[in-house]
Amino acid sequence: MSARTQKLQKIATESIILDILSKQPRIRWKELKQKSGLSSRTLSDRLKSLMDKNLVKRKVDPSTYPPATYYEVNLAVDLSTITDGEIYLVFKSFFDKKNRSAGLFAIIEKDNPRSILENVLKSIWHDFLFTLNFCLENYQYSKHIAVLYQTIFNIQMEQIMGYTLKNFKFAEQIKQIFNEYLESQKKILESTLSDVLLGFKDKELAKAVLILYYKEAFLLDMELYIFLAQLSQSLELRKKLEKEFGQPVDEERLNNLIAEEGWKDIESFSTAVKRATSS
Repeated sequence: MSARTQKLQKIATESIILDILSKQPRIRWKELKQKSGLSSRTLSDRLKSLMDKNLVKRKVDPSTYPPATYYEVNLAVDLSTITDGEIYLVFKSFFDKKNRSAGLFAIIEKDNPRSILENVLKSIWHDFLFTLNFCLENYQYSKHIAVLYQTIFNIQMEQIMGYTLKNFKFAEQIKQIFNEYLESQKKILESTLSDVLLGFKDKELAKAVLILYYKEAFLLDMELYIFLAQLSQSLELRKKLEKEFGQPVDEERLNNLIAEEGWKDIESFSTAVKRATSS
């Protein structure tokens, strides 16, 4: 990672803290850590940096026991007057517009895992589209915004993964949703295979191979020649093919299929599958 990117990431995480503090007059460290999603070390480092720049103030309330420590944004400081102030202002504009946009995108929280996960995915999709649109409107800062978005997305994914790994119901729901997604794509694939299979003599077996490719190699972006080579050599893949095909496949039939001219009409197996599943 370049020094420039590291610097932008630091400003991005500082901007996340500033955005939280701008919406809440003062906040304790524990709550700030929870809302920001930052690690303890990163949060401590960023708060120190922000206090050094006089952007954040640390206050102690002696009326409680033990004394409560709060952090609040210093509204008296003009962001444009500090080092890298232009970047802070761009990030501030991003958060201001994002917060207003999110206000229009109401997410109703539900108790069951599927509803919560679906809401999370909708939120990620909304944030992604918003960020792309913001980059188009602020093209000169698109690289800066890309780093900010990646930083936010990484934090969000770490939170989701951490929560999911601790909750068995969520983990099972994710597996179920993923399998449902694969099945839905398989149905789309099956319904659009006719054009792809025109060049094959053994169309039924070619269809089974194509579906198996989607299941086993599509997500890995494996190319045609690699998959076919593995299929001809791997007993495990052969067994999976027979399960997909619904009957035993002898070696001669498989080799005859692999040798068919139909494969030459497909520039890339992954391209064919992407064409089928994106239609």
